[in-house]
Amino acid sequence: MSTARFEYPIRLYFADTDLMGIVYHANYFDYFERARTEWFRAAGINPMDLARDTHTGFVIRHADTDWLMPLTIDHDAVATVNVLKIGNASVVCRQTVECDGKIACTASLTLVCVDTRTNTPQGIPDNLRALFASVLVSETE
Repeated sequence: MSTARFEYPIRLYFADTDLMGIVYHANYFDYFERARTEWFRAAGINPMDLARDTHTGFVIRHADTDWLMPLTIDHDAVATVNVLKIGNASVVCRQTVECDGKIACTASLTLVCVDTRTNTPQGIPDNLRALFASVLVSETE
């Protein structure tokens, strides 16, 4: 299996923080979304074109998240994407937000491929299956 992963640098802003100056927990889901979107774009896939032209999109079905250390605007962070499992109509991604080589937040996200006209599950197209396979890792890595 590949140990490759997609990495996307994140700049943290004051607006990302709560009253204590710590990045608000819900913002990590925005960072995960940005990383997945930029991963698609880096592979030459525009998510809006995908939805409009092929009626294919992805929705989060399940999220299991652990926040391990606080981040502030003083930190430089990177959001990562790995794939743990590829099913017929779903994919399980492991995503992290890291700072200085330490994991600040980790999540396992189950994404379901849907027909954007009906919001019903559909099989993952071959080109996307190949993209997911490019960062497929075993759960023990």
